[in-house]
Parts: sequence; structure tokens; C-alpha cells
Amino acid sequence: MLTAASSLFRARGYEGIGIAELLEKSGAPRGSLYFHFPGGKEQIGAEVINGFAERTAARFRELDESGVDIDTFIISVFKTTAKESKGCEFDGSCPIAAIAAGFGVDDKLLAVAIRDCFAAWEAAIARAAHARGMSEANAAVFASAFLASMEGAFVLSKAQRSTAPHLNASRAMQALAAALLAN
Repeated sequence: MLTAASSLFRARGYEGIGIAELLEKSGAPRGSLYFHFPGGKEQIGAEVINGFAERTAARFRELDESGVDIDTFIISVFKTTAKESKGCEFDGSCPIAAIAAGFGVDDKLLAVAIRDCFAAWEAAIARAAHARGMSEANAAVFASAFLASMEGAFVLSKAQRSTAPHLNASRAMQALAAALLAN
């Protein structure tokens, strides 16, 4: 069910998906939904976020631990995001951004999951930047800009039906990294 939910959220956001469609796409019976997810759609959304967040943070850490230079780190991430956009034929974006753009103020579980996800990603990116010579302050700025560029590239890629936004974001982040390393 979480795989189906992630795919649907990626394509149409949180509010664009109903329980009936989620059940149909997953092939799960209605009773199993509330047995496994008593919090309903919001719990499913939070679990999708938490799983995706953990897997992506692990990918950032693995890339960091590989010892590649900052440009290779940046290029690797944005090549991966471009491949993901192209792989879903530009019909989806990052499920975290898709959910973040569409959840309501009463969805407290989603708000916490999204906040924690982005914080974990920023921390992993900042650690990588700091390990490659940026000051802690510059690494924090870089991580925030990197995350905004990555998520923005997904949105633009979907709208433009092109990988160009990922490649452009990569170039911009390389320039920012060079400037922040120099300071």
C-alpha cells in the first residue's frame, strides 16, 4: 500500500488522492487499510514520507562517505533526480514536495514528518559540505539552497517535461559551492 501511495502522491500530491483510489491502486481490501493504518490517509502519508526520507538521507550519507569531491557529490545527486524524473515520464515529482505542497493545517502528523524529513536531508548535505571544506555556517546555507534547488528542479522538470532543470540546478549548486568554499 505504501508503494502505491508513494507513486500516487508523487504524481498528484496529497490532496489529489482519495482512499478509494489508493485501495484500488494497491489492490488492498478496505479493512486492511484501517487495520494497518488506523490513522487513515494521514498516517499513510506520514509513513511514505518517513520511509522516503530515511532512504534518501542514507543515499546522501553513502555519497558523503564515499569521499567524492563536492562537485561529484552535486553532480551525482542531480543526475539521480533527473533520472527519477525521466523514469516516471515527468509525471511525478519528489513525493515529499508533492505532499508538502498539498497538506492542510490540520494534518499535524504530516507537518512533523515533512519537517523532520527536510531537516535530516539538510543535515546530511551540510555534513557533506563541511567535510569538504565549507565552514559550518556556509555548509548550512549550502544545504538549504541545495534542498530548495533539488525540490524546485523536480517541480520544473514535471512542468517542462525535461531533465534540464536538474542539470541547471546542478551547475548552479556547483557555482554556489565554489563561492562558499572560497569564503
